[in-house]
This record gives sequence, structure tokens and C-alpha cells, in this order.
Amino acid sequence: MQPPRRDATVAVVRCDSYVPDEVDAAVRRAIGLVGGIGRFVAPKERVLLKPNLLQGQAPERCVTTHPAVVAAVARLLVEHGCRIVIADSPGAGIVYSEPNLRRAYARSGFAAAAEETGAVLNYDTGFRIIPFPEGETMKQFPIITPAADADAIVVVSKAKTHMWTRMTGAAKNLFGLIPGLEKPVFHFRFRDEYAFGRMLVDLNECMKPRLQVVDAVVGMEGDGPQAGSPRKIGVILAGSDYTAVDAVLARLIGMDPLEIGTIRSAAARGLLDPLAVRTVGDDPAEFVVPDFKKPSTYAGGGAGPWRRVVLAVVQRFGRTYAPRPGVIAPACIGCGKCERICPVHAITVAGGKATVDLSHCIRCYCCHEICTEHAIALSRSLPGKLLARLLG
Repeated sequence: MQPPRRDATVAVVRCDSYVPDEVDAAVRRAIGLVGGIGRFVAPKERVLLKPNLLQGQAPERCVTTHPAVVAAVARLLVEHGCRIVIADSPGAGIVYSEPNLRRAYARSGFAAAAEETGAVLNYDTGFRIIPFPEGETMKQFPIITPAADADAIVVVSKAKTHMWTRMTGAAKNLFGLIPGLEKPVFHFRFRDEYAFGRMLVDLNECMKPRLQVVDAVVGMEGDGPQAGSPRKIGVILAGSDYTAVDAVLARLIGMDPLEIGTIRSAAARGLLDPLAVRTVGDDPAEFVVPDFKKPSTYAGGGAGPWRRVVLAVVQRFGRTYAPRPGVIAPACIGCGKCERICPVHAITVAGGKATVDLSHCIRCYCCHEICTEHAIALSRSLPGKLLARLLG
């Protein structure tokens, strides 16, 4: 079955809680509004169901896709006759191994969702190199085996802010197809958020997921993707195009879509015009959260000549403006996740505590993202604080 033609239609469907029956009805309605499950997959196809697993946290933390949403999509696919594999590669500070996957699946509730629906959990930790000669920034990608073997990919992402990419939704979720300890290589190579966005567009264009579903019932605001706070949005989104879905999500959390690196890159390539995105279902205006808390790294997307001048300075002196990671010694348990994830080896663990060499730090915040103990604090220098105040 060929993937559907590029379509900028996004379904917006109210969902006020994670009560399974309510989630199931919302997911079915959302997918039905964009053509029905048969538009995206065929019976007997092997479908990779790609949630946001990150490290595997309890559902109420809002770090991962809620298992009720994963189960609802899996159930619909199973009813359609597809063979479902749930798979993701956890964050790069986590070794991509079967024991770690088992723990992450159990903590996130995905193990229970798989048992309930008849989906299969992936424990194969291999990967293959997938060529993509038409890529603008990448001509090939290392891709986890279940994704490389799948006939189709269905992405079930979580609505969250992100310290590095501003927002994580449909497009960013596909970064989980890169095996764990390969991820720092990408952070090292693509040190600017917009360069990183161009890479993510290449990844999505390479793997061509057929259907996007976003768990935006309760999202994460603030210093996501792990250290933020839950915040209700109250919707399920669905669509075939990752950029269109992300454009709607960005507006729901008070961001200009073109602030997001993947959307900006896709628009520059002519893949989609964010202004041409069409919504069906419920009115998105009912669910906009204008005061959705942005990450502490957020520079804002406002207009005006003075603000543009300040933003140009920020781009030129990014290291001065950007918050600096530092270790909260009493909270650090010396687990080594931050040391493993750092793409430039700026972190070392000695005597059971981590330390950060700021002279080498590239401000990608992978250490902050991966730390489950909240032992990485972010602070700005005095010039950085001044710029932040000018930016409002």
C-alpha cells in the first residue's frame, strides 16, 4: 500500500481525560475525520507503532505518550488486521538493551497496553543503515530494526515543550528511530536548533510515517521534554503530515509554527505552507493555551525591529545567552547517564558526582533532558540574564 498523498488536513478532537473509553472514542473520531484507518494501512501489513518512550516514566509524569492513547491506536490497527510492533529507542543516556527496554515499557504502561491489545513489544536492539540520497543534510540514517523492517510507521507522539527544539511533537518523535547511543553523534553534528530541524525533516522524509496521532490531552510545559510540568490541553490530533500536525500543535501551546525548526525547514523546502493547514473536527480555538509555559531556553518569536535586533545578537552570541547546565551535587547519584549522552564529552563522573566543563559545553541540554534525578540545573550568566530581560 502506498502512503497517502501529502495532505495538510489535521483533525482536532476534544478529549478531557485518559479514561480508556473516552480516549478510544476520540482516537477513532480523529482518525475517521482524516480518512479512516484504511486510508493509511492495509490488513496484514507489519506496522511500527512509534510512541514517545524517552526513558520510561509513569504516565502521570507526562514524559511519555499516555498508554491509553497507545492502546487506542493499537486496538484500531489490530481490528484492521495489521501486525503491530510497539518500538522506540530510549534517550541517548540509556543503553539500548533488552533489560532497559523491559523496564521502560513496564514503567510507561506500554507493556500493559501491548498485552491488552495483542500488540508485540520490540526487544531487538539492532539497527540498519537506511540510505537517503535525496537528503539535504543526511544521506543515510542508522535506524532501529523494527522500523527498518516495517511496512508502515504510525507515530503516536506526546505534546511537550523542549529545551532544545522548543517543542516536541510529531516530527521530533521520529528521532527515537535512531538507536540510543548513536543520538549524541547527531547532537554533535547539528548544534543549532534549526540545523537540527533540517536533519529531522530529512529523517521524516526518509522514513515516511503514514499517520500521525498526538496525545495532547495533558501535555508538558516548561523545561520539557522531561523536567517540565503537566498541563491540560484537552485534545487528540491526527493527520497524515507531520508538519501540518505540528503546526496545529504549536499554535495550541502559543507558539508561531515557524519558530519550530522542523516546520521552518519543511516550509523552506516547499513541503508545506503552515498557513494552508486545514483543521476538521472541533474548533482549535477552544483549546489554545496562550500562557502555556515555555522552556527556560526560549527566546520568543515576537516581531518588531528592536526584538529582531536583540534576537540577531542572541544568534551571534548564543553561548552567552543560553542557560548553562550545572550539577546539583546533593541530588546527583553518579549514574553516568549525562556522561554517556554528552555529544562533546563535556561531562565526567568522578567520586560519584558529575561535573560539567562549560568551556566544551555546546548547550544542547541533553544532560538536563536525560537526568531523572533533576540534578542538572540551568542558569544564565549576567549578560545572558540581561538579554533574557530584553527579550521579555
